[in-house]
Amino acid sequence: ATLGETHSLDSVAEAAGLTRRTFTRRFQKSIGTSFGDWLTSQRVELAQRLLEATEKSMDIVAFEAGFGSATSLRQHFSARLRTSPAQYRREFSRRSERDERTAGALSH
Repeated sequence: ATLGETHSLDSVAEAAGLTRRTFTRRFQKSIGTSFGDWLTSQRVELAQRLLEATEKSMDIVAFEAGFGSATSLRQHFSARLRTSPAQYRREFSRRSERDERTAGALSH
């Protein structure tokens, strides 16, 4: 299973061979958060990596990270990181350029 796929709590519990209730309790106990919150966090982290490493459009990043739309990506991303995906990409790009200039200056 990948993050870009749809993952309902029922389907994941069934794949684990557990009832929804048992899966929910065990997941919460072992991970420390709900399945839904964990899945959203994983998807936001994947979106961060895609924004850092690619020039893919927000729609493609949203799709590949498992969000239904760029709007959904923006809402979840902003709620967790307090910045929009577009702003994150701009800031990361600026940091990377600065780091490259610094590394170049240090190697001379």
